[in-house]
Amino acid sequence: MSDEHLPGALAPTRDAALSRPDFPLARVARRLGLDPAHAEVTLRDDDAARAAIARSVQEFLAADDDRRAGRSPATALALDPDFPTGVGMALVGAAVLWEARDLVPKVALRVAKDHHEDGADELAASYLALVQESVDPGERRDDDALAWAAQSLLVAVLQRRGEPAQAEALARDLAAHAIPIDLWRDADPTLPDDSMAWHGGAFVGGMPPRRDERRLSYEDVHDYMNTLLADMRRDQDAEEDGR
Repeated sequence: MSDEHLPGALAPTRDAALSRPDFPLARVARRLGLDPAHAEVTLRDDDAARAAIARSVQEFLAADDDRRAGRSPATALALDPDFPTGVGMALVGAAVLWEARDLVPKVALRVAKDHHEDGADELAASYLALVQESVDPGERRDDDALAWAAQSLLVAVLQRRGEPAQAEALARDLAAHAIPIDLWRDADPTLPDDSMAWHGGAFVGGMPPRRDERRLSYEDVHDYMNTLLADMRRDQDAEEDGR
């Protein structure tokens, strides 16, 4: 792995984002449950920022579980007008930027599901890639389940996009590893006892393995954050105009 992918490599990107005059500090503080008066100091402390992101991720997942079960979420995060999808996207962006890689897969899979259900399959595919890129093959059974769930959803995405050959290849790969084709529909994906560990993208059936990159590149994150910040700024401006 190159030096730019080592932990801490995105520190300059974080500093640059926080120094931008259009950084939506109030919105980020609200979504991370931070006091706006001290939010910038907290966000410049990597450990404190990651702890805040972790708390918000757990709150998001609990609220989303309630939503999917037909219950009304009662948390502050669930009252955000962009909940669930927009909030989930923001949390994924924060987890990527602060290199809290372990927090990415669960939220990114929820976001991908929402995009697929809304018919936005290009966005769904992007978040499915984030799920799989954030999982180390065979390290943790629950992470393997998330990566396989992402692949099972990718089958549905490819089918709807009119790419039957690729969808069939992924479906064969799922079957070869004893993975249910509809695993993605589970609220908390769990692998059957006879399922094999996530293979990191080296598919059976002649498909080549993906590039062996466990982290997003500096350029990937820079572009991603520019887009995310622009979207958040537009949302914040729209809120202020509506007052």
